[in-house]
Amino acid sequence: MTQFHKVFLGLFFLIVTLFSSHEVYDELMEARENQANITQAGIEIIFVILSFSAMVYFIYLLIKQNKNQKELEFNLTKVKQQLETSNIKLRDGKKEYQEVIQWQFSEWSLSPSEKEVALLMLKGLSIKEISQSRSTKEKTVRKQASSIYEKSKLGGRHELSAWFFEDLL
Repeated sequence: MTQFHKVFLGLFFLIVTLFSSHEVYDELMEARENQANITQAGIEIIFVILSFSAMVYFIYLLIKQNKNQKELEFNLTKVKQQLETSNIKLRDGKKEYQEVIQWQFSEWSLSPSEKEVALLMLKGLSIKEISQSRSTKEKTVRKQASSIYEKSKLGGRHELSAWFFEDLL
């Protein structure tokens, strides 16, 4: 329900209540003179009470909805702040982890090409995919992979991955 509809509905209840109150007043004035109009005045009073009750309930719902909306906006702001903090921590952690990987590659004395191949292997690319992405032959990538395993004293791709990811799990 839009804000316009809420205001319109609230004004409608207010007008009905005021109009009914005026009608009740007229009925009561007539009832003083004529006892037959007492029933009509009673019906009008009930209608006024119902209109007034509906208006009060509608105002209560608007206030409650407004409170809930503010609470949701507050919670959303809080979650956005937490997400931003988490993103910063993840970005910092990723940067640090990349630095650790590059440091270890340097410790193993890998050449720049071997570092690139090792990184692509850690990302899960196959020999064929690595050769395509680097525009080299598969045989060249296999030789570089063998050199990586020899320099790192690791038995293969799985041990290379485990070397870097084991402590994270």
